[in-house]
Order: sequence, then C-alpha cells, then structure tokens
Amino acid sequence: MFQIITNRLTTIACVTGLIAALALAVAAQEFRVEGAGLEAVPTSYSGACPGFIKFQGKIQASARGRVKYTYFRSDGATGPEGFIDFEGPGVKHVETTWTLGGTSLTHYEGWTAIRILSPNSYESNQAKFVIDCQPGKKKQPNAQPTDSQQNKEAEAYQKQLPNLAAPLGEPYPTTKEQFVGCPVKEARTEVTTPLPEPWWITPQIGKLERVSVQTIGGNRTLVCEYWAYGRTVPIMRAFPVGATDCSAEGNGFRCR
Repeated sequence: MFQIITNRLTTIACVTGLIAALALAVAAQEFRVEGAGLEAVPTSYSGACPGFIKFQGKIQASARGRVKYTYFRSDGATGPEGFIDFEGPGVKHVETTWTLGGTSLTHYEGWTAIRILSPNSYESNQAKFVIDCQPGKKKQPNAQPTDSQQNKEAEAYQKQLPNLAAPLGEPYPTTKEQFVGCPVKEARTEVTTPLPEPWWITPQIGKLERVSVQTIGGNRTLVCEYWAYGRTVPIMRAFPVGATDCSAEGNGFRCR
C-alpha cells in the first residue's frame, strides 16, 4: 500500500511539473509589443510653406503575430489603423508624414507618436519638431517634394514591382497573364477649392492600404485604395486590353 501511494504521489508531482513547464513555455512565447519609438526628420524645418516632416519609427515584438497601431498628433488628430506582421521576435520599421504650414500658420511646434492597439497597449515617445516657414519662399531640399520629384519616386517604386504593366493609358503587351501594379506607393490628397482667409488645409499623404476588383458603372474596375484624412481615397482604372479576369494580388492585380 505504501508503495502504491508513493507511486501516485510521484506521478502527481511529474504531471504538476510538466504543467508548470508548459505554462512557462507558453508565457515565454507570448506575443506582445515590447517597445516602440519614433523620430522626426527633420526636427527643425525652415523654408517655404508648407513644411514636410517625415516620422521614422520602430516597433519591437516578442514573437510571431500581427501588430495593429495608429499615430496620434499634437493637434489632436489620429491616423487610420495600420498593421505589421512579425515572423518572429524582432523589430519592424514604420513611417508616416505630416505636411503643414501656410499663410496663417508660419510657426508650429508639435509632435507625433505611435499608439499600439494590439496585441497590447503601448505608446511610443513623442517625436517633436518645429516648423518656421515663409509663404512664397523658394523650397529648400527638406521641403515637400515637387511634382516632378514625386513622379520620379513613383517611377522608382513601379520598377520594384514584379512584371509591372505599362502606365495607365498606354497599350499593354499581349500576354496570357500579366501583373498590373498600383501606380504610386503613396497618394497626396488636398482640397483644391480656393479658401478665404484665414482658412487653410493641411495636405495629407496616404499609403497604399489595399487593392480590390469592383464593378463601377457596370464595368469591372481595378481599385487601389489609399488612406487620407481618416478615410479611403480610391485610384481606379479599367481592365487591361484583352484581359477578361483580374484578381487582387499584393500591390496590384494579376490579370488574364
């Protein structure tokens, strides 16, 4: 009888030890954000209005999983939710931009920060900056890129996409299958209607958020959607000539 009791106690101890070990292993592999930081580039802007500030950040996670985050700013604005996938423990880079300044706003001191929404709550440091701008002054190298510069950046981005088809409006090569990439990585949106003094608007630059194939006006349409002003801004085009079926894939569409 004593031997039986001893064996049972030994078994219980082993099971308890195994459960404890498994609990420690699960705890060690818990997915969470362990850190986040943001830096303003440049921290001090002086030049033409509007000023252009880029914010470069890092997010550190403990394991594999998806992190949801947003940005919040000193003017009270909060950006749309974004996400980034981790294949394992490590650090991922993120970035956003803020364009501001005009006739009625020539000096501004502000900041932007990252707010982690899941898998846990976390807030980064406040990346502070100062803008002193002059309306009508010739733009400096750190000012908002010109249209020609933006076009060059778009062309460079297009070259990075696999088998990118010809730009909108040009004939596409006759192939059984082709990849049609979204035209730009980021889209700048702003109100073009003239505003009376002292009203002004801050242009926004939104990154490509998602792609989809929709029926618009009875026609099948390729739609690239960008985030700006907390809402989706679509850029659209018709199917390539000769294509009868397209599906969303990565940063564009696979058409046949």
